[in-house]
Amino acid sequence: MRIFLMVSLVFYFVNAEAQSIPANTGSNFKASDAKIFLDHHNKVRAEVGVGKLNWSSELSNYAQSWANELAAKKCKIKHSECVDANGRVLGENIFWGSSSTLYGTLDASTSWYEEKADYNGETIGETRGKKVGHYTQMVWRYTREVGAGVAYCPNGGIIVVASYHPAGNIVGSVPY
Repeated sequence: MRIFLMVSLVFYFVNAEAQSIPANTGSNFKASDAKIFLDHHNKVRAEVGVGKLNWSSELSNYAQSWANELAAKKCKIKHSECVDANGRVLGENIFWGSSSTLYGTLDASTSWYEEKADYNGETIGETRGKKVGHYTQMVWRYTREVGAGVAYCPNGGIIVVASYHPAGNIVGSVPY
């Protein structure tokens, strides 16, 4: 009986995790790509002991709209207003790759993670010109949701936008 109960619990939690990404992701992300993207974020967050993020179709819709706008403007990188339709302030990471055949959606998350090498625990605003803000947003302890969108540039490039709520990178604070 005990073994049956343990197997049932494991089955439940494995399937519950797999169901965390809806078929309609809210963006051009395929559900399988969204799961890989979210799993990578959560692996990075686990390294520093902060809780998991949940996928948000609403945030994905916001990110997709901004990715589409940037793609329409030849993928010139610029942050959005970072405020959704409900007035919530969002965090935002943007990735651009020169070729959609060479780069995919996971490359965005891994490139942001690479900034960890330059982050030494400083408070936000004291990083002295280091480019660590993408990484610190990924691991911001109070952030609970992420959504992402992907669009393709006229020249064949790729743009990935991730929106986070609550926003991180609060000046004078540390991410974890």
